[in-house]
Amino acid sequence: MTHSISDVRKQRILFHLTHFLHGGIETSLVSLLSSLDRSRFEIGLTLTYPTDALESHFRELLPADVKVHVLAPEPWLSRCRQLKKARKLGPLGKVYEELLLPPVRKPLLNRRFRRIVGDYDIVVDYDMSLSRLTGRLPVPMIGYQHFSVAHLARGHRRKLRKLRRQCREHYDAVVTLNDSMLRDARALIPEAADKFVRLYNAIDLDSIRTRALASVDAPTQPFIVSVGRLEESQKDFTTLLRAYAQLVKDGIEERLVLVGDGASRAQLEALAASLGIADRVTFAGFQPNPYAWIRRARLMAFSSKMEGLPNVLLEALAVGQVVVSTDCPTGPREILDEGRAGLLVPVGDVQGLAGAIRRGLQDAPLREALLAHAARHIEQMGFGPTALEFSVVVDRLTAAAALPAAAAATA
Repeated sequence: MTHSISDVRKQRILFHLTHFLHGGIETSLVSLLSSLDRSRFEIGLTLTYPTDALESHFRELLPADVKVHVLAPEPWLSRCRQLKKARKLGPLGKVYEELLLPPVRKPLLNRRFRRIVGDYDIVVDYDMSLSRLTGRLPVPMIGYQHFSVAHLARGHRRKLRKLRRQCREHYDAVVTLNDSMLRDARALIPEAADKFVRLYNAIDLDSIRTRALASVDAPTQPFIVSVGRLEESQKDFTTLLRAYAQLVKDGIEERLVLVGDGASRAQLEALAASLGIADRVTFAGFQPNPYAWIRRARLMAFSSKMEGLPNVLLEALAVGQVVVSTDCPTGPREILDEGRAGLLVPVGDVQGLAGAIRRGLQDAPLREALLAHAARHIEQMGFGPTALEFSVVVDRLTAAAALPAAAAATA
């Protein structure tokens, strides 16, 4: 007897994310949800908190068949959290958010989530925040580690201990985003080494290239672009602004455009003014189509202190842009093929960043060589198989979970 695809019950996957902000994690999640085979999977998504970014941008990008559940929609549960992220939470709000609310909020959200998860076969904790609310779940759980594990070993030991406990106790598999992250995770958390897998972010190169052709209100004069959330604890636009100020002194004609928004914007605007470059720097804010801005620039600069697999570098290569990036852990070195597809400089090196940007702008043979290599390299990085490789991990975990249930049923 043969069975059609419709006779086989689809696997039900529940993804989780704390909230939608304007970042690369959110963009990569939307890409992954869009890439999964709907003949095999039914997909849901839980969010801990509502945000303006969800309603103003991401809601229309999410596939229509993804059922979205918000665990804490009430303002009394979510408002102070939102103000804290925006660095606008006052002293009384901090007492409420950090001392009074957690003992009530955590068990409430745990109960709400467990009612939802009963309809699903597997959970994907896309920012590894869920297990802190729920602990171990009755279905397999995949965690996604988006940032450098090696970075935690250098000055963030408490966070590393927390990650080690999560990997050991809560997750059946933990996704790392590149080969360097995978090696670091297995070395630093050897007791969970067999749980780590490497999956690149799902990236739709054709869609990025198409959207890059759209019209945007970018400067008409030549400019350097940098794209990212304005959050200095990670992104280090301070070093970029200081490097650009040096280039201005040296007579560079290109403007600098920062595409993105975040809690550090006022700090960075003040720094640009103190460096005497405020009239040369455009703070463009969040842009729903950053690809068109990247394509129109003469060069893209990236100055992060640490990453996982920074989507914006992939997007720059996809649209044929020259890239200068810090060699931060992890991602840029692998994405830029050891410096052959883009220039790498040390983290926090103002002079090094300025010099690399100057070369990237003014050395025509170098630009040509970087772009030619990048065009080949981006096609070979294996983003196409991501959905299939993700499906293999899901199949393995759900099959393993089914064995005890089947044994119990026949006992």
